[in-house]
Amino acid sequence: MAAPFRRLPPVGALLVLEAAGRHLNFSRAALELGLTQSAVSHGIRALETRLGVTLFRRLHRGVALTAAGAQLLDAASQGLGILQEAAAALRRRGGASVLRVLTDFGFAAWWLMSRLGSWSERAPGVEVRIITAQHVPDLRQEDADIAILFGSGSWPACRAERWFPETVYPVCSPGVAAGLGSDPQAALGSARLLHVSAAEPCEWLTWPRYLQARRTARAPRTQDLSFGNYQLVLQAALLGQGVALGWRPLIDELVLAGQILRLSETPLMTDAGYYLVEPLHRAHPPVVADFRRWLLAQREECLGRWPLGPAGA
Repeated sequence: MAAPFRRLPPVGALLVLEAAGRHLNFSRAALELGLTQSAVSHGIRALETRLGVTLFRRLHRGVALTAAGAQLLDAASQGLGILQEAAAALRRRGGASVLRVLTDFGFAAWWLMSRLGSWSERAPGVEVRIITAQHVPDLRQEDADIAILFGSGSWPACRAERWFPETVYPVCSPGVAAGLGSDPQAALGSARLLHVSAAEPCEWLTWPRYLQARRTARAPRTQDLSFGNYQLVLQAALLGQGVALGWRPLIDELVLAGQILRLSETPLMTDAGYYLVEPLHRAHPPVVADFRRWLLAQREECLGRWPLGPAGA
């Protein structure tokens, strides 16, 4: 007797379909899955051949789902979501307690990492797994118990509490600052700037927006440098490669240590910021609540040393 699921498409093909359908772009799906763009395209064509239907319409820029593609994507997303949640529940139930924390590269490297020793002393039996992603549109697609994410506070099926408002200064190494003269803010018009590049639309402040808000004129330049994540941007600033935008609280320890200098005494603040985000679609073990309390204590200690906002700038 044939297995009841023998005629189902391979799970790998469904993973490719889900990523391609969510991004509507084969290149972005390939980047997420760690594949080549041609492998994603080949996988979709093989799935279309197996099912005898067209799942995507190929456009000049990106792709669009057909009605059949949208139907299969909806079913695949639900099925993979159920499997993911079941696997996560089993992992939480067996062996040592595991806490999965999702955040971006910059927050993990420049704020969270230095504080994890304190958490390990508090909960020695808990294994912490830090998951990093630069852009998280939907936490339901991630296997995380709790997240610290940058944005406007809107994530589907989540409770979000703003912890750090977006508070930004231009920063650079002492050597670079010395070469900018007596008015470093005005010198930004000719300085080499360090950018965070991103495939997705940026929710965080960019250099063009900062310069526009500060009414700083800048001619088009070719000497600027761009990096794929904020960790590399700050490392470049520390090495004297140019001027970066510095987000609080990520830059606090570096400024206090004198490794980088602020080029303005007044920060630029926006309505965005870092949020503590908890998905509502999954049951949380007690360790999540304990981790949240620990995070709150770390935040209060951080603010006590250097309050946010113009008064503490």
